[in-house]
Amino acid sequence: MRRCLALVVLLLPAACSAPDYTPVRDWARTASLAADFPAGRLPPPRSVDVREGAMAMREALATYLAALGRLADDGVLPYPENPFVDLAPQAGRAGTGGEQPVAELGALLRRATRQNWQAPRMREAITAADPSVQALVRAMAAAIARNAEPNEPPDIARARAQYATLILRIGEDHALLRARADDITDEDVVELIHAAQDRMTRSLLALPRPTLPAAETAP
Repeated sequence: MRRCLALVVLLLPAACSAPDYTPVRDWARTASLAADFPAGRLPPPRSVDVREGAMAMREALATYLAALGRLADDGVLPYPENPFVDLAPQAGRAGTGGEQPVAELGALLRRATRQNWQAPRMREAITAADPSVQALVRAMAAAIARNAEPNEPPDIARARAQYATLILRIGEDHALLRARADDITDEDVVELIHAAQDRMTRSLLALPRPTLPAAETAP
């Protein structure tokens, strides 16, 4: 009997240990940095509206991804009100369909905050957010392409193209998280998430650092 009790005591910590969402946290934090990369601030030569819309979408995507990383780390979100109330109409200025997904993600962050979502609700958050994330990255990529100018400096054109590719990759990775949400802590899925984060890190490090105009670099 004592041996059985001792065995139960030994097994309890393993049985009761919380799922490890660290891979999702690390991917989300890396993706947030990628979305917030300075290439997203490149000055469009054609349209102020497109520029402002793209900037709003960039901020919303980076904020959502940072919130996902915080949620995966069992942190409490700080958005009792929709943080994208002003960003959503600004995103619409680009004319690429960014207003609605930005508004939807802001509403999701508000709900998650008010209902005190933490790590156990992370799968639910990913599933609920994915349609909006996919719509947002498409709208961002379209806005970035719309800003291109045939005669712009090669370093800016290269940075713009690579940044757009990276934004679409964020959408692909998020779709993977959505597809595997039910078994997101399984070993094979964890390996896929680690691989996605590694690709994201290498792509981020490979992005060129274009020289921005003085107005863009000023604090």
